[in-house]
Amino acid sequence: MEAINSQITGGVSGAPVKRFSQRPWLAFGALIAVNAMWAFQFAGARLATEKLGAVLVTLIPLALATLLVTPFARLNRDIFCKENRRALIDVVLLGTLGVLPAQLCVVLGVERTLASNASVLSLTVPVLTALSASLFLHEKMTRLRWWSFVIAILGVCMISAKDIQNARLFQMEYVAGNLLVLVSCAGSAFNNSYSQRALSKLSPAQVLALSFIVTDVELLLIGAFTSWSGWMQLAHLPPSIWLTLCLIAVFSLGISMLLYFSVIQSVEVMKAALSVYLLPVFGILFSALLLKEKLTLNLVAGGVLIFMSCFLVTIYEEKQRLRQANAK
Repeated sequence: MEAINSQITGGVSGAPVKRFSQRPWLAFGALIAVNAMWAFQFAGARLATEKLGAVLVTLIPLALATLLVTPFARLNRDIFCKENRRALIDVVLLGTLGVLPAQLCVVLGVERTLASNASVLSLTVPVLTALSASLFLHEKMTRLRWWSFVIAILGVCMISAKDIQNARLFQMEYVAGNLLVLVSCAGSAFNNSYSQRALSKLSPAQVLALSFIVTDVELLLIGAFTSWSGWMQLAHLPPSIWLTLCLIAVFSLGISMLLYFSVIQSVEVMKAALSVYLLPVFGILFSALLLKEKLTLNLVAGGVLIFMSCFLVTIYEEKQRLRQANAK
């Protein structure tokens, strides 16, 4: 427990990083848990937008997540020293170009386009994340990673066949919504990859808290000019909506992001990016459990392929790397 606390509250601690790098199965399990928590956010946000505007649906869980994470970050004047100046600039960029568009544009986008369009466009996140990792972190695509992406995309196509068939990506009436969803995907990709730069100087909790604070301020400024009627609705929200917003804050924005940031300190972002294709798998599982939808053979087979691709890059490739490192 001390090792975990030191990772969350202090600077960058080596113990949890070493734990993930030496135990690929642990990193694989962590990424599965992260995507399960991320998947809940989409269903929860849909419920909340029926009562509030997009800005408040984005701001409230993010503000709650900020309050949740900040006590663990132990923010003090030492963080703002000259040596951390580059990391602090990276945090501002993460909040502005990563968290803000990723959270706000997806809510705005799904209001203006078909759910099938949004589902298809969300499949670009792992590819965009891999491109961002190559651009900002100089990570390389190996042959195994190419094959893993191919296997994952085949699995996703099996799962999302209905959405792909029903998609109307090029109809003019959905262009604005499609572009907003695509901007959200680019923001997620930027946040998922570029965050590793700030994590070289700051702890996961510090990066998360500071980037959330930046985004909170920006959302407050946007909300001050665009969401006056929404503020009046807060007093009349039913308990079920407040519970949904709190669950998004705790799991989809808080715990999941702390866990993801801890993993990418030891696992390359390209490997973690592939796990995002688990989102539709968990989305279907949640639908089966909560909405009593049926699981077909195609859905199960597609899920197996996606798990296989994630296994190849997070466990098989990592074990190969460890064997080579120990042989030297």
